[in-house]
Amino acid sequence: MLNKRMKILIVEDDISSQQYYRFIFRDKHEIKIVSTITEAKRTLEEDDYEIALIDFSLPGGENGLDLIKYLTQEYPGKPVAIALTAHVFPQHKEEALEAGAAEFLTKPIMSKVLLDVIAKYDSTSPEKVIG
Repeated sequence: MLNKRMKILIVEDDISSQQYYRFIFRDKHEIKIVSTITEAKRTLEEDDYEIALIDFSLPGGENGLDLIKYLTQEYPGKPVAIALTAHVFPQHKEEALEAGAAEFLTKPIMSKVLLDVIAKYDSTSPEKVIG
């Protein structure tokens, strides 16, 4: 039986966060990590992802909210945008959800919490019941 792994695009510029994601997703999901919005857009043109895990604060002229809005307009439905940020005020959550994020998570985050949220959107899981 072929074991298909869900593809996750991670948009994160912090090296320690990148290492953390590599560690917790190892052997579970296929991940691609990029550091900028420009890289994220290029990556989305090259491949399909089920989830985009997006940090708010990124280098360059655009931020994570801009990418979430872009995904909602250019790729409706997939990938599912999940905001994961150190911005913890209620208005940040409101902005992310209004932009089109399916989830709003804050750093630091426990690996089990993150894996549980990701699992909600994993259509490759044999246990996943769609409906």
